[in-house]
Amino acid sequence: MTAHAAELRRQQSRAEVRRVILDAAESILVEVGYEGFSVRKLVDRCGYSAPTLYHHFGDKTGLVDALLEERLGRLVVELRAVPDSDDPVEKMRALVRAFADFALSSPTFYWLLTQPRGEDAVPVPSGEEANAILVAPLDELAAAGMLAHGDVELVRQSIWVQVHGLVSLPPVRPDVEWHTDLLDQTIEALIRGWIRTDAS
Repeated sequence: MTAHAAELRRQQSRAEVRRVILDAAESILVEVGYEGFSVRKLVDRCGYSAPTLYHHFGDKTGLVDALLEERLGRLVVELRAVPDSDDPVEKMRALVRAFADFALSSPTFYWLLTQPRGEDAVPVPSGEEANAILVAPLDELAAAGMLAHGDVELVRQSIWVQVHGLVSLPPVRPDVEWHTDLLDQTIEALIRGWIRTDAS
């Protein structure tokens, strides 16, 4: 085996180890939350030793951050794939729908994303990037005087809370016959509710 082939084999092996560890970590976090998560539980679940985990991720915080960064990176890709528009209202509508679609297609990860983390946790880069993409149209609307309320953070939180309900409630209440147009119509009503009627 050549040196190049050996290095490729080592890289593949490292990637496979990381994948097993991250998948096991996500399953534990979903089961017990951040506070119940421990390296000991992860060792038992994934089969790799604690030194191996520390070698790849540093510590518990580093491991969870790596998992969030990986998954949120996918969200960033999907948000950046949203077609650009000169109309910030249309852009906002499309971005909110893309975020909702991501949450619906990855319910396990979305649940994990909404769970509280440790007090010393630092923002995940991809999470910050995703938030910046989502907030950009709101900043444009605010600058143009088109928001019914000038507090962009209030509007952002309002939209997040509403979308969270839209993507979280139906899976836990399958007994309800949810309207097929519920998501789009609620997003439309929500966004339009924050737009000044004399500016739209």
